Amino acid sequence: MRSPRPSIASVLTEAETVLTAHGIITPRLEAEVLLAHALDTERSRLVARLRDALTREELEVFRGLLQRRTQHEPLQYITGVQEFWSLAFKVDARVLIPRPETEVVVETVLRLLSQSAIRNPQSAILDVGAGSGCIAIALAKELPQAEVWATDISAEALTVAGENARAHGVAERIHFLQGDVFTPVADRRISFDLIVSNPPYVARSDFATLQLEVRDWEPRGALDGGPDGLDFYRRLLTEGPAHLRVGGWLVMEVGHGQGSAIMRLAQEQDDLTAYACIADYAGRERVTVASKVETSKLPRDPREK
Repeated sequence: MRSPRPSIASVLTEAETVLTAHGIITPRLEAEVLLAHALDTERSRLVARLRDALTREELEVFRGLLQRRTQHEPLQYITGVQEFWSLAFKVDARVLIPRPETEVVVETVLRLLSQSAIRNPQSAILDVGAGSGCIAIALAKELPQAEVWATDISAEALTVAGENARAHGVAERIHFLQGDVFTPVADRRISFDLIVSNPPYVARSDFATLQLEVRDWEPRGALDGGPDGLDFYRRLLTEGPAHLRVGGWLVMEVGHGQGSAIMRLAQEQDDLTAYACIADYAGRERVTVASKVETSKLPRDPREK
């Protein structure tokens, strides 16, 4: 006698148990996301279908996805998408997964450009280490007259970023260039109004403590900040001013506890002024800002009105 086909409810319960056993922190949520992806439907619609039976083919697809997650492959790589700035971004193992806290970087850039002496809707902006393109694309969407440039040493990452830019209708307004830090723009004689970066900032000694999803799956080149995690900040702060116009800004995402050290590094530069260290909504240091302007006339925190 043929066994009855399992229902969505029973499959979700079984998957939750499996994910729990493998140390997944939100097993029920992720089981639902994976099943919705396998069925090519919205997660919210599963609730109305809990008694529905799965076909053998649907069950095989779902169990394949579940197996990948038990190996701690990030959920976003399995589904192929991550939301950032209310936009859906394609992600896979070629790029770092955009984090919600990085939205504070975008917020900071927008406030600086609206409040500062620049006040130029046609600002030239450079995103160093663009990855998936989430920062550059979010800024291009918010600043339709701005000229946005984006560099990354990884040609594979730029392929993903280009696909995301086309998906969001801003590909013609972003110049994607492959190369190390500022090398792609070194001969272009462009003075940028603002340079933004979410550089690699994990200290090598900390890699063993990272979540398996990060340590074993995300591109190491997008994470490894050198022995103390500050190698890329040193380059941004020493090389950046040559590409930044007087009156411009250098905006950098930072790791937890790194803000003070990076502010000191900025202050050591003759042509930069350490301006602000901004916390995210969890109260953690998230963004440091350096400038080539007289800061005494500006608010100390770009979030101020």
